[in-house]
Amino acid sequence: MEPGKILIVDDEANIRRGLRAILIKDGHAVQDVASAQEALPILETFPCEVAIVDIRMPGMTGDQLLPEIRARWPAVSVILLTGHGTLETAMMAVKEGAFDYLLKPAQADEIRQAVASALVAARQAKEQDQLFTTIRGSLERMDQLPASERSMQSAAVTELEEKRYLNAGDLVIDLHAYEVRRDGEPIALTPSEFQLLVALASRTGQVIDYITLVRLSLDYDAESWEAKELIKRHIFSLRQKIEPEPSAPRYILNVRGIGYRLAS
Repeated sequence: MEPGKILIVDDEANIRRGLRAILIKDGHAVQDVASAQEALPILETFPCEVAIVDIRMPGMTGDQLLPEIRARWPAVSVILLTGHGTLETAMMAVKEGAFDYLLKPAQADEIRQAVASALVAARQAKEQDQLFTTIRGSLERMDQLPASERSMQSAAVTELEEKRYLNAGDLVIDLHAYEVRRDGEPIALTPSEFQLLVALASRTGQVIDYITLVRLSLDYDAESWEAKELIKRHIFSLRQKIEPEPSAPRYILNVRGIGYRLAS
């Protein structure tokens, strides 16, 4: 994977130095700041792909910065840092659109895995934005075609529509619009969560192993133990969004020691 562009936002200088050293050693371009207020002007000019943000900071906190980033730079993957991790912290991070969260002090390998997954998601989001721009341009050009040519285009679109949706129980996945609905209500997913759900839904009822799920959803080749740890985070966040009761999963079922399957 190509190195990325990473922004570190943390008021603790020793934490910033440690993260910076790990990421620069891996070849990433890194900028770091001591406050959320300093991060905003940096994000205006620095083509950041991943932001690693401390939750507790004086002034503007990390969980206040998160929605700002999501609104203004939606392709940026945000990893939250916290020294006080709880289930509520994790659920808040997922609900507000964080890609991942790490407990302080995070180990070097854990940081590398989280950043690698976040980079994949950021690049997928960027590609999707470019795809949507291309589609919009194509539709505008289609509206300007003569009626006969427009009819041929419409027939082609109809054929594609038949391959557009995946269904699993009350879930409907729109492969063209990158949307998921449950009982008609939209569910906001990150690009990696969407790809993970598509991977499971394309083989509803079948068990998919950890390595295959990581490859399909994150475009990343990993050893079995690494794949298991990587995919657990994404399964957790996906369950928080699509399951009526995440603690008693109805859709995404664990097959111990092998992988996961999506119930029909």
